Order: sequence, then structure tokens, then C-alpha cells
Amino acid sequence: MTRTILERVLLFALPFVLFGGYVLLLRLRPLARRPATPWTWLVVAGLALVALSFLALGFLEGEPITGTYVAPHVVNGRIVPGYVAPLPEKKP
Repeated sequence: MTRTILERVLLFALPFVLFGGYVLLLRLRPLARRPATPWTWLVVAGLALVALSFLALGFLEGEPITGTYVAPHVVNGRIVPGYVAPLPEKKP
């Protein structure tokens, strides 16, 4: 869970880091004027990256939806979470 949260925080921070790098590169040029910080666009870009990561997570990961759902149950005093068991393969 911590990894997932850290990944989303890093994705949100990515536009800010890139803009910071751009500003640092501008400082190397003596006559370059520092642009105003586009806070709104940075926040929108960060939120868009986080939203895209959720879409990618939903499409690329997760359990299969075809199969038989096995409800949570207790085995030897331990709770086994629910899962989707794959269908048995048909033999020709």
C-alpha cells in the first residue's frame, strides 16, 4: 500500500520537478528571464498523471473477471480473502 501511495505522490510531483529543472536550466543563461510559475497547470498535469495511473492500474492489473468467485472463508482459524478462481480448462 505504501508503494502505491508513493508512486502516486511521485507522479503528482513529476511536473513540478520538471519545471524546477527547466527553471534551473534558465539560470545558466544570464539574460534569460525567469517565467512565472504556472501553479494551476502544474497541479492539473500532476492530477492528470495520477488519474492516468489509476486507469492503467485498472486495465493492466487486477484479477481476472472470468471464473468462479470464492467468497472469503476461514481455514484452520485463518481468514482467506475472497478471490476469483480460474475456470477449469476444457479437455477436447
